Amino acid sequence: NYMKQMAKGEKKPYVFHMCWTLNREDKVAYMKQMGMWYLNDKCVGKKAASLGDINNACCSAEPIIECFYQDKASIIPCKDSPQKDKGSRSFW
Repeated sequence: NYMKQMAKGEKKPYVFHMCWTLNREDKVAYMKQMGMWYLNDKCVGKKAASLGDINNACCSAEPIIECFYQDKASIIPCKDSPQKDKGSRSFW
């Protein structure tokens, strides 16, 4: 499916919106898990005017990857992470 093709690097979307998620916390978790998050934590929730040079202060050159759930799409195996949906199988 499309998410597995993204994980393998076969598909590279330039706009990807996670409209099925419950809230912002889930969206950020899924984006990080898919290797699609580039905003440094120190800039989250801050006003742009307070950050100075946003590109250097906030934008990571490499994706910020973190595992949250083993049963959701991920760019790396997240086998040691808990399940989001009880009884579901690992994405990998």
